[in-house]
Amino acid sequence: MAVKFANNAYSTLAASITSGATSVTLTTGEGARFPTLTGADYFYATLIDSSNNLEIVKVTARSTDVLTVVRGSESTTARAYAAGDRLEQRITAAGLAANSDLVNDTTPQLGGTLDCNGNHIDFGNWTITEAAGVLKFATGGVNKAKLDASGNLTVVGNVTAYGTI
Repeated sequence: MAVKFANNAYSTLAASITSGATSVTLTTGEGARFPTLTGADYFYATLIDSSNNLEIVKVTARSTDVLTVVRGSESTTARAYAAGDRLEQRITAAGLAANSDLVNDTTPQLGGTLDCNGNHIDFGNWTITEAAGVLKFATGGVNKAKLDASGNLTVVGNVTAYGTI
């Protein structure tokens, strides 16, 4: 499950909705401006009427130009909206909070293959234990490596507990 973002995604409503509606139909062809959602992915959007009343909705599915929404998100109030009112994807507190674990986590797990500018690097199962400044990886017998300005990873030694890159 991940919160998804798109740059400058906006549309207008193709039809009016009541305060209890859980699907929103956008103007034909404008649903493609919003993120593609799979599985438990979602995004937040803001409904805005002609009087600038705002409501944040959590979008849990998008099928072409029809969005499935959870109304009145983030302490906003569900209300009726008319055809022609706007729906915009905006940064919201909940959207940022959903990503804060990724930003603030200093112990994410790396595994499998990482693609760096077309170079595939197998990291095995390293654990980043310090994310600011120097990266330290903990696992038994991993290689110490450095990344040059061209994006090339060079093995420079072997460590048995902690290595610094």
